[in-house]
Amino acid sequence: MLVRAVLQDAALDLDLSVEHDVSTMSRRCKHEGLSFLTITLPLLSDALERGLESGTFTCPTSFSRHGSLPRFLGGFFKRVFTLDGRLLSNSCPNSVFWIRQICRFFKKLKISCTPSRERKATAHFLEVEGELRAMTSQVERKDIFLDKISGILWSQVFPEPDYLDFVCHHGPGVTADRRLSNERHRISKWNHRSEFTFPSDLHCYPNYGYAAEYGLTKEGTACKEGIEYLAIRDELPVRVVFVPKTQTAPRVIAIEPSHVQFKQQSVKDYVYRILEMHSLTKRSIRFTRQDVNQRLAYSSSIDKRLATLDLKDASDRVHLHLVQRIFKTSGLLPYLEDSRSLHATLPDGRNIVLFKFASMGSALCFPVESMVFYTLIQSAMHQLDGRRPSSDSIRDYSGLIDIYGDDIIVPVEYTDVVVNYLESYALKVNINKSFRYSNFRESCGADYYKGIPVNPVYARTVPHDDSRHWGAEEVLSWNATADLFYMRGMWITAQTIRSLLSRVVRRTIPKTRKLGSGIAHFSFLFTTDLRFDRNLQCWKQKRLHYDPIKRKDSIDGHDLACLNKWGQYVYASGSRSDSSLDSSSRYDFISGRGIREVLFRDGQPGVRQSLQDVDTCVCDSSVCCVQSPETDEERNDCSLQSLGPVCTTCSTGATRTGRFDFFRLLPD
Repeated sequence: MLVRAVLQDAALDLDLSVEHDVSTMSRRCKHEGLSFLTITLPLLSDALERGLESGTFTCPTSFSRHGSLPRFLGGFFKRVFTLDGRLLSNSCPNSVFWIRQICRFFKKLKISCTPSRERKATAHFLEVEGELRAMTSQVERKDIFLDKISGILWSQVFPEPDYLDFVCHHGPGVTADRRLSNERHRISKWNHRSEFTFPSDLHCYPNYGYAAEYGLTKEGTACKEGIEYLAIRDELPVRVVFVPKTQTAPRVIAIEPSHVQFKQQSVKDYVYRILEMHSLTKRSIRFTRQDVNQRLAYSSSIDKRLATLDLKDASDRVHLHLVQRIFKTSGLLPYLEDSRSLHATLPDGRNIVLFKFASMGSALCFPVESMVFYTLIQSAMHQLDGRRPSSDSIRDYSGLIDIYGDDIIVPVEYTDVVVNYLESYALKVNINKSFRYSNFRESCGADYYKGIPVNPVYARTVPHDDSRHWGAEEVLSWNATADLFYMRGMWITAQTIRSLLSRVVRRTIPKTRKLGSGIAHFSFLFTTDLRFDRNLQCWKQKRLHYDPIKRKDSIDGHDLACLNKWGQYVYASGSRSDSSLDSSSRYDFISGRGIREVLFRDGQPGVRQSLQDVDTCVCDSSVCCVQSPETDEERNDCSLQSLGPVCTTCSTGATRTGRFDFFRLLPD
């Protein structure tokens, strides 16, 4: 049992006896099954966080108690709370970490929820829509501060965009019309209402010659290989689906049609570029850097100057009328309206008109909600201080606000007014994930208590007992998870997972000081299973490598699709070269269990963790690259260099077939 290995690591670190906890874990897993690990145990971790915030611990009813503390993990809790549940003044941050690691290890497994929980998620989606409909009059109420700040702010940030500034392109996600990546370049539908802001002859054809030959702009008409222009009543809806989040409730995603997503990507790129450069927004709203919020969460867990706020159902609660009100003086509003979908199809087949601006799944969800939250927080701060809105006042307050999506950081003294103001516009603050009083802070995936990182490592796939149920995704995911445990010094858990992987793949997995593609265990000390190649005059290592199975997705013979794809590739290549970062640029952030620094080398981010002195690139709980931080002058040994790409698949890669590859070991 993997949780038993985690308990043994915790006992070794804290010098505690965990025999009773191991027996309790085994007994409850036997009787309750996987739900004990995925649903019941996380409740204990949530209760811990609320106890840290309020100063008093309340034990969940699903655990037996000794005093006010649970008997399970009682030795850990006694280092944080007194027997009657009051927070100790010298509470142990390491105990907080181990409680969260044990309780949250299996919280985020990528498995579907039960049908009853999915039905509840559908009902909740409709309930939010009903609340937005009922709050329409409240959203449209008279608010001088909001109107003045919106007018001053967004009329300067987005005065009058040129339609040539928007370059449409397809995104990486799935689409409501179930088109594959290449097939999307065969644009066959276009919303007629968006012709003014997104002319089809500019965005759907490689040049005006093709547009004149194939294109028509009359509503509801089309020709061979041309475009069908859809009236409002005929527009395609978003497709609401469920994706794994936790076993308590799934994540609700609204998948956009391909031609709508095509337009949304252009607006998203434009908004990202402007907001991160303009003087009124660049200090507050960020889309590409989480490190600022993470660093502020670290410092606030020590001095408690800033509060971290998290919004519940953030994307689903942004009212369309609120967006129209905030951006009515800017030139961006027509592009936002014309690139959103008007209605949605639920999993049970029902079709509803959307009162929200956009759900998660839209390319505009993240930037629009960030701008809306920023405007509302500015209004709340101006209203509390009684300050007259102006460009200077907005610029002054922008230094007090940090927003990354629905992760918001504001000064503690503004917390009450900000929370009340946000909720007065149909938004809802998640009190279980918002912190202001305690030394616990959580923002952008970084969790700290008294300056100590307490982020747990999450398992992403189920460790099946039968090796026949293990696929490439499970092997890659658990190998990355084992490396994360190894780099944090949890040796027993790391070795338990690695032994399990060796039994699954039925061969010895090599160790290496530098990871590339293929299956290998990271080691600070060793590179094993080497052989010397006399032809290449270098050392090589044999690894198991999984190749992805690719779907047939050809556009051969379709001139428009080929030319559209080529044009977007040329534009994207030029954009990347223009915006590429200098290899010497760097910035600091804090994550994991130690202070880390993000380094950029040749445009690729890596993370250096000072506790283990290792550079690592992490993607979705998967280690993609690990590098030694020593300088070239200090390094005399060999490092591993793969013949293929550094990371061809992460833990979510759709891989099925396996093969062996050799990797060259070259001197640095």
